[in-house]
Amino acid sequence: MRLPTQAIKNYQFVLIMVLLAVMVGTHSLLTMPRTEDPDLAFPNYTVTVIYPGTSPEDMEELVVNPLEDAIDELDDIVEVVSTIEEGLAVIQVEAEFGIDYDRKNDELNREINAIRDELPDNIFSLNVEQFKPEDRTKIIQLALVSETASYAKMDETEEDLQDVIESVAGVKEAEIEASPDEEIRVALDMERMVHQNISVDQVAYALTDQNMNIPGGDLSSGSRRFNIETSGSFKTLDQIRRIPVRGNQGKLVYLEDLAEVFYANEDLRWLARHEGTRAIFVTVKRKSGENLVQITEDIHKKLDQFRSELPPDILMEVAFEQAPAVSNRINGFFINLLQGIVLVGLVIFVFLGYRSSMITMTVIPIAMIIGIGVLDLLGFGLQQISIAALVIALGLLVDNGIVVIENIVRFRKKGYSFLEAAAKGTSEVGYAIISSTLTTVFAFAPLAMMQSGPGEFLRSLPVTVMIVLAISLVLALIFTPILAGRFLKDNPPKKPRRVESWISSSIERFYRPALKKVLRRKGWVVTAAILLFVGSGMLFPFIGVSFFPTADKPMLLIEVDTPDGANLYETDRAVRFVESVLDTTAFVEDYTANVGHGNPQVYYNRIPESYKKNHGQLLVNFREWDPPTFYATLDQFRESFERYPGAQITFRELKNGAPFNAPIEIRVLGKQLDMLKALSYRVEEIIRKTSGTVDVDNPLSINRTNLKVDINRDKASLAGLSVASIDRTVRAAMSGLEVEEVTMENGEEYPIVLRLPVEEQTSVRDFDKIYLASRDGAQVPLRQVAETRFESATNQILHYNMQRSTSVTANVTNPDNTTTITEEIIMGLNQVNWPDGYSYYVAGEYETQQEAFGDLTNLLILALVAIFAILVLQFRSFSQPLIIFSAIPLAITGSFIALFITGWSFSFFAFVGFISLMGIVVNNSIILVDYANQLRSEGRTVYEAIIESAETRFTPIVLTTTTTILGLLPLTLSNTSLWSPLGWTIIGGMLSSTALTLLIVPILYQWFTKVEEPVL
Repeated sequence: MRLPTQAIKNYQFVLIMVLLAVMVGTHSLLTMPRTEDPDLAFPNYTVTVIYPGTSPEDMEELVVNPLEDAIDELDDIVEVVSTIEEGLAVIQVEAEFGIDYDRKNDELNREINAIRDELPDNIFSLNVEQFKPEDRTKIIQLALVSETASYAKMDETEEDLQDVIESVAGVKEAEIEASPDEEIRVALDMERMVHQNISVDQVAYALTDQNMNIPGGDLSSGSRRFNIETSGSFKTLDQIRRIPVRGNQGKLVYLEDLAEVFYANEDLRWLARHEGTRAIFVTVKRKSGENLVQITEDIHKKLDQFRSELPPDILMEVAFEQAPAVSNRINGFFINLLQGIVLVGLVIFVFLGYRSSMITMTVIPIAMIIGIGVLDLLGFGLQQISIAALVIALGLLVDNGIVVIENIVRFRKKGYSFLEAAAKGTSEVGYAIISSTLTTVFAFAPLAMMQSGPGEFLRSLPVTVMIVLAISLVLALIFTPILAGRFLKDNPPKKPRRVESWISSSIERFYRPALKKVLRRKGWVVTAAILLFVGSGMLFPFIGVSFFPTADKPMLLIEVDTPDGANLYETDRAVRFVESVLDTTAFVEDYTANVGHGNPQVYYNRIPESYKKNHGQLLVNFREWDPPTFYATLDQFRESFERYPGAQITFRELKNGAPFNAPIEIRVLGKQLDMLKALSYRVEEIIRKTSGTVDVDNPLSINRTNLKVDINRDKASLAGLSVASIDRTVRAAMSGLEVEEVTMENGEEYPIVLRLPVEEQTSVRDFDKIYLASRDGAQVPLRQVAETRFESATNQILHYNMQRSTSVTANVTNPDNTTTITEEIIMGLNQVNWPDGYSYYVAGEYETQQEAFGDLTNLLILALVAIFAILVLQFRSFSQPLIIFSAIPLAITGSFIALFITGWSFSFFAFVGFISLMGIVVNNSIILVDYANQLRSEGRTVYEAIIESAETRFTPIVLTTTTTILGLLPLTLSNTSLWSPLGWTIIGGMLSSTALTLLIVPILYQWFTKVEEPVL
């Protein structure tokens, strides 16, 4: 290999290029965005429809079915799940990964807009959102708190605060949330309307007609042109009050004769508090790719000034901010990285001496910094995945340098000059380290191609490792020889150092006799290795399988659900009970309560509920992340919340990974709601009987109660009343009917809402106040043409891929046991006699896990095929790659034993570590077999070649294994459920593979290498 020699001759050019690359990388390190988790993009879309007061059955027929038919016209749609409740429908659409996500979003909007005219006119809102966590997740949640200030006054303050925050560079949007919208209320006096023979329809028509703003065009007169101004739309409340509704006996009846007209807040649909005091929120979203930590610092500078301008009766509190967690997490990873560098440096110093260790250690920061620069160019940021990838790569990137520098030192001891030793030592191992690096890269490469939610979350890890390894290979081949040629002593040492003597003595006294002994007892040794492998595999059921781990954050989201049909105030009572528990818990730092809506989204995979009167959510911040206290507090919460009889109060820890409704979710599919309900009871029973499940929820188990206005169509027809007119009048009276939007003189838009003049929540008695105007002008009481009665109704209807379904969900007491619990539930479901046309579908965490583990299994096979192909190309043999592959089952042995001893389950990241291990452990076998082949080409016998190769490569094999393990050790010992399983999987595999490779590979080499076989 001539590359090292050319690099030494042109060392000045090489040094300049390395220096420039380091400068670029340093700039990237200082400026690239910092976040806690990667910026993710998913082909997931949510269609949310709010249509207040509409039953689930009507929502299904009028809204969901047409929307689903339109969505079904699109290509590349994988799954459509619709949740239909009173007044709310949420349609979740999942498309294929790898497509153009933004284009699919445009197609979805186009299809829905095309049928918009077919949907009911009174829909409150219809939104289509693409699931982009960085667009939805708030980096800061501020609470404007006041018990006495009016909402109007708080709105003025929060609008000023919104402007201040949006002036900060990097802020995408500041949103005002939990603040009731202001409207123009037309409070109808039904008795006056009866006396004047005026109907609600007439008032609505008058408002619409008088608010027309039709341009009058222009008029030419002589040489001049004049614009014609017409009456235009409303600008003041007085104009609205003075609109004529109709003439009665030669006298005009104005709106002010029939109603009070004033500014008012809409009925509360989202009630918020911070630390028990009424609040509204201003939340902040950052622009994609911007530095979250820097944005937060800039916002706080603005807030410090804004606080001094607040009204005395309004306080501003920080309910949530992400930056401290991001800084702590990134700083923690950098500390792990520095600890790893120190440990690796100490080992290299002990083994190779001062000068050799300095050369090798110089490569580490250079490779890291250049790698960060390349990551920045590729659009990645600094977050826990990419920094952890640097920690993983730490022990691997020095391997090439260690092998090169150790070989250069060996040639120096043989008497070569420092330049000759640098060139010859690097060239001799050049192909071996290229091959070993490629095998490691090809182990990580399939992970970078994983097309799924977990793949998107993980992608920066394999990309980072591959970049850093490629850079370390280039540096080992061209930069390390230059440094060695310049800094190693010109005169070889006269006597070996103490460590070198100890290593040589250990090889002679222990390793050489052991190696010769196992070569005489090949069958016994290989049999023992196989039995050890089988035995470790038998540990797997005791290790257990889990998916994504918990997030290890001092934060909790508590869900409060009252029975379907409960009003906002009943839900508020349940939420206040939870607040009373939090007030007496010392470990709680602060909390934020939401009634009728979920808390603004503060974690990327926990999507809040929107506008459900029977739902509340509390965001709880704890004082610190202290696992024993955290889990003890959760146990106390669970015990306390079970005592409240009027609501289901649940919580689950924040977890990494893709979003899902609950850890356990069983969908029952079929047509008839009655049969779905009966089957859901059976599923609920099976789940409740399964140990480890809690908070079982079956939305069909309890019917809601509706107040039915049953119109007698015959009576209505005889009275000259249309059904549509009756419906509009009832809606206007009881819930409010928006008839028009106006832009007032202050430039703000307001809806005009007709309703009864009620200060409190409407009641059943208010139906007696409703009168209907017939076509002939007569006023007919509602009770004469309609009967009001309470009746049972469906709580919720679900659709799965356009088919009716229901869903029974549950949480688990131990997240690591989710897979085992789900499989036990499946066994029970398989014993149910399912009617024709009805079936079940396992969703939740289990579904995502099976898909992800299936993808990882395919990637593992792909990685093994790629590694084998590289080895065949290098060794031009099929037998020798098989010899090298023997390291893989030897590594599996150690991985399983390590997970079993440490108590970690085989999680998604443990699987990732397992795939990574496949490319790492073969490196030792490669340099051993490659050198044995070189010795055979010089005339050695197979036995002589493998003995000398094993002894010569003993030091670099042990050294590279030690540095890889020590580089990973700080991250592994951090005791986090995300990284510790991955670390122990690699460390355990490296230990067993190295120990057994030094014994098993020589046996297999002697077995499978024919004496007469030529070495190419």
